[in-house]
Amino acid sequence: MRNRTTLETVIICVAAIAIVGILSGNAHEQSAKSLVLIVLLGVLGLGVTLGFRYLTVKKRGQLELTGNQHYRGLAEEYRRLADLAITAQEHTDLKLGEVNVQLDYLRTQNESLQKILRDVE
Repeated sequence: MRNRTTLETVIICVAAIAIVGILSGNAHEQSAKSLVLIVLLGVLGLGVTLGFRYLTVKKRGQLELTGNQHYRGLAEEYRRLADLAITAQEHTDLKLGEVNVQLDYLRTQNESLQKILRDVE
């Protein structure tokens, strides 16, 4: 469904008023009361149309705002998870560093042991 501009809405209301005026009788046979009634019905129709348009725009704005808030919540959750992933990566790097130090120590010990064994033979 396409949204109408304000100008289109006014043109439709004016056309509706003209059609009601034509259908209600000839211009010289109409009394002032019927002309006032036609104008009031037209203004009422325009008011209802514009009221619905206002409610539609308001609801769309609320939906966009809710969508933006939902997006912000998801973005915040993504940032939190990214921070957790970075923290986990840092802990993994620290543990790997410790393992490398222990491996170097064991290599040194193994080389010393092999040197001692060669000397004993």
